Amino acid sequence: MIGPHTDCHKTSVFFLFLLCSCQVPLQAMLTNEHTVIEEHSKIATVDATPNDPGQVEFWNSYVIRGGQFAWKSDGGRKNRGTYESQTWNTLTTVGFYKNMDIGVIEGFQHTLDKENNYNEFKDMTDSFGNHVNDSTKGPSHGFGIEDLGLTGRWRFYDAEEKKLEISYIPTLYVPTGRRGNFDHLGASQGYTSLDNALAFTKDIGRWNGTVNLGYNTPLAHWERTRYYYGTAHVNFAAGYQWLRWLQPEVEVVSSHDFGGRGKTANLVSVVLGFVMPVSDHWRFETGVQQDVLGSNKIQTTSGIFSVAFLT
Repeated sequence: MIGPHTDCHKTSVFFLFLLCSCQVPLQAMLTNEHTVIEEHSKIATVDATPNDPGQVEFWNSYVIRGGQFAWKSDGGRKNRGTYESQTWNTLTTVGFYKNMDIGVIEGFQHTLDKENNYNEFKDMTDSFGNHVNDSTKGPSHGFGIEDLGLTGRWRFYDAEEKKLEISYIPTLYVPTGRRGNFDHLGASQGYTSLDNALAFTKDIGRWNGTVNLGYNTPLAHWERTRYYYGTAHVNFAAGYQWLRWLQPEVEVVSSHDFGGRGKTANLVSVVLGFVMPVSDHWRFETGVQQDVLGSNKIQTTSGIFSVAFLT
């Protein structure tokens, strides 16, 4: 369980060091003095560049995810029942001040999980004091509105000569989504949580890299979160401006869940795709995300399709 978490943090620190320090020979090889990076957006990683004051961005995405394997606590793989989800998300972002923007996240999810078990006998005992086991499975299907997200981005460091930006990105999730019960799977986590993250974005010639470092904290008692204590997450992404409207991207997404009673988990995924700023107002993003390492997690493959409109 510790291995993937430790390795991904070492890798992210090394990548961040490269972003901040390796300028001169690499930049000399790759940079034309007139090169301008057209777009900092990534597929699964948040960049540090806020919208300009008064600018509005409408971002919409569709993600289909599925898998039939899971990782055990020791990192070994096992077969499991089919898991499949489809998610539609929107993010409306408004630049309201120099170096600051705010946004609202909304979503809808449809889920199929043939191995889900809503344990209706949890914490119950029989007349002899023994825990009652739930021998049934399900529900295996559900859909509904996801929790509402309120986010912002404050770029507190912007060094044009170094082509480096650093932003603080808080996101508050409010449990407004549909809850799960005996009959259906829910799309809500059931409690409020706060994610605090830093984003580092740097240009090196036609290359652009972004690193995210963050922690998601549940704002609820551990009984309500079922012994889940929070998630540390690290992303790093690199893109190359091959054409003005086409940027191939590679990203690594990693997370470590803290918790009791078997809630500790790790996950490392790789994303390959393209960001396509086809005009000043339209941007398309598409990619594939593959889980490659983990523990106590479902292994999935995801297809990601997004479109954004900027005023």
